[in-house]
Amino acid sequence: MAAEGMARTLYRSLAGLGDRYSRGRMAIPVAEEHSERPTIYFLTPDHPAPSGGIRVIYRHVDILNAAGMDAYVLHRRQGFRCDWFEHETRITNCRQARIRQGDLLVVSEVDVDLLERVPQSTRYVIFNQNSHLTWKRAGLSASRHYAAGSGLAGVVSVSRHNQEMLQLAFGSGQVRRVHLGIDGELFHPGAHARARQIGYMPRRGGEDARQVIEMLRQRGILDDWTIIALDGLHHTEVAERLRTTRIFLAFTHQEGFGLPAAEAMACGNYVIGNHGFGGREFFLPQFSTAVDNGDIIGFVRAVEDAIANDRVDGNWCRDRGMEASRFIRAEYRVERERAEVVALYSELLGASSSETSAAARRTGTK
Repeated sequence: MAAEGMARTLYRSLAGLGDRYSRGRMAIPVAEEHSERPTIYFLTPDHPAPSGGIRVIYRHVDILNAAGMDAYVLHRRQGFRCDWFEHETRITNCRQARIRQGDLLVVSEVDVDLLERVPQSTRYVIFNQNSHLTWKRAGLSASRHYAAGSGLAGVVSVSRHNQEMLQLAFGSGQVRRVHLGIDGELFHPGAHARARQIGYMPRRGGEDARQVIEMLRQRGILDDWTIIALDGLHHTEVAERLRTTRIFLAFTHQEGFGLPAAEAMACGNYVIGNHGFGGREFFLPQFSTAVDNGDIIGFVRAVEDAIANDRVDGNWCRDRGMEASRFIRAEYRVERERAEVVALYSELLGASSSETSAAARRTGTK
């Protein structure tokens, strides 16, 4: 297991180096002519490992195309596509695409610095899925790109915490929130009885996870429980495993939303751990236990309490997990996400089309 962990770390380090190299040489394909049919391009990292944020981008492109709008995932490299989940998403790349006047370029919070490479006339949306990463690459230039009066069409966030943080930093006028949708056909409790199993994702808060799990083992709390590390799995495999666990441990620091914890709840798990601030809106005390970031002792005690309660009442985790599932599957419905995404980009494209028509009239073009 240690060798596998070292191999994963090395692979991610090499992938990170390759990503930084390709970013440094990347040119965003912007053209001067006006678009006959406005199109939305979501600039997306060429990241081969599972990433909830990238999966969300793919899904939003699917939603927009299903609604009759033109949208693409825009990768850097020709031929690249994510293969760790099922999709038929429309994909293009920076070599083949042309972003014309009237189109919308959507960039993530960690790619805002790339806006320095596009003309000021380019209309763009910042899809900020983790407000804590806002200044990671953009630095002091972030304020310029988030400012009204630039090419900014709008800022889109995915949680109440994200929205509040961005409004505090840049003002409330441009920041909108869409509710992410949890696929209820994939993430559901299932009908089978569950063994005494605890799931967690080792790529999130790995050092905290190691400390908590080893302390629980040392105290004998896990003698009749199995720990399952969810890593390197296909999206459907993650859901399948989450339908077999009773408890899910969330080791996070600063989340934009916290999809793993929400998906674990949708599958009927009692979730213990860090909400990362973005997940605070669904980490409710009636069906989960929130632990302060870095509080190893509090984390161990929370897991110990849950296991003790489950030993007294074999349905203790199940009952709370089912309540969590009902809440998540109602609050974060795919239908709600679909409606909000379509309404938002219809509005933004409408504004973009109006500005493009006005510019065409001023220049005498059509």
